[in-house]
Amino acid sequence: MSKAPAGSSSLWRHQDFLRYWSACAVDLVGSGVTSVALPLIAIDSLHASVWQVSFLAFAERLPPLLVALPAGALADRHRKRPTMIRAVLITGAVYAAIPIADAVGRLSMGLLYTVALISSTTSLFGSTARISYLPCLLPAERLLEANAKVGAVASLADSAGAQLGGAVVAVLGAARSLYLDVASYLACALLLGTIRTLEPAPAQAALSSLRREMIEGLRYVVRHPTIRPLLVTGTAFTGVFAFLTTLWSVYLLRELHYSATVLGTLLSVAALGGVAGALAVRTLVARYGPARVMLTALAILPLTELPLLLVGPGQPGQVAIAIGLFIQLACATAQGSTQRSIRQAVCEPGMQGRMLATGQWITYGTRPLAALLAGASGTWLGLWNTLALGTLALASPFLVLLASSIRSMHHAPEAPPTSRPRPRPRLEGEPA
Repeated sequence: MSKAPAGSSSLWRHQDFLRYWSACAVDLVGSGVTSVALPLIAIDSLHASVWQVSFLAFAERLPPLLVALPAGALADRHRKRPTMIRAVLITGAVYAAIPIADAVGRLSMGLLYTVALISSTTSLFGSTARISYLPCLLPAERLLEANAKVGAVASLADSAGAQLGGAVVAVLGAARSLYLDVASYLACALLLGTIRTLEPAPAQAALSSLRREMIEGLRYVVRHPTIRPLLVTGTAFTGVFAFLTTLWSVYLLRELHYSATVLGTLLSVAALGGVAGALAVRTLVARYGPARVMLTALAILPLTELPLLLVGPGQPGQVAIAIGLFIQLACATAQGSTQRSIRQAVCEPGMQGRMLATGQWITYGTRPLAALLAGASGTWLGLWNTLALGTLALASPFLVLLASSIRSMHHAPEAPPTSRPRPRPRLEGEPA
């Protein structure tokens, strides 16, 4: 059976969670390779300007603003696992267009924009279903543990993928290295296909319109006393972080003259910080409470950008930046896992997909605008001045959360009392 025994001390005995966890890991290793390869294709192979790089980020970050709400409504209307599998297969096929175009001499920024837009759209449908699927596998009291484990493997996979990406790009070239990402999507689909836990059929999926379901999800989130302030904080963090990350690769490659290998190493070390944050978050929340963990993590974040602004080219600067990014991702992962677990725990089961998608629409909707703003600011004010402004703005998420009611949350919340107990999902072959 795939379900762990009641009271089990570890989720590693839950076979379906292990498959789910492994699928996330494989997917993110491939995406880590792409995180190194794609900027290099634009900056080195196609000699993109700062504005073109920011427009590439805009294309990649636009879909949440356009399709997050219908993605959430559809996730609640249909079983989530088939959606997840279709999404990863389509995304892998789209990324395959880049090395194929490079092989026939048709690689262009227009193609990169198109691939970024389509792949981000399909990934959004898949990730919405994937994250909202987790409460189908586990009870509310195991969600923090599960999110911490997923966060840890996500960061570790990002680290391995970024390090692998730097090495593979040096050997195969940036475009051909994307074949690894394509293979990772195929492996992810196979792993998701082996999950045996059956989802409960969505209730009354055909009785209301898609538009009505999207509006219900938006109203639910906006009126919820716990979810709303968390999303406002997340919006502030995501917007500023998107502003900064739009220009990181350009600054490191052009201003500090780092190589692809060094870029991959820095991203790898940063991702290891995410592992540390994910491993520590359960202990920290149990000892200090969720509010203190999130506030402390957000307070530290602006300080982690200082090495990027103060150091110059050379190995000492690389070490300083790596330390800053390590701490940054540790804090970001700790606060992200905490707030996501809180939102999942307090949300009604039938609203999980719409809650997640509405949150993505609100928080991630700032990212394409932040990318364009970063491109304009980087072009007119210079890269360093723009990154300095972003560092100052990174204090805003802490101030937003400090001013909210969440600051007094000393214990992780339980499932809402109005929720009906969710029966354990039946396994294939079990009697009804």
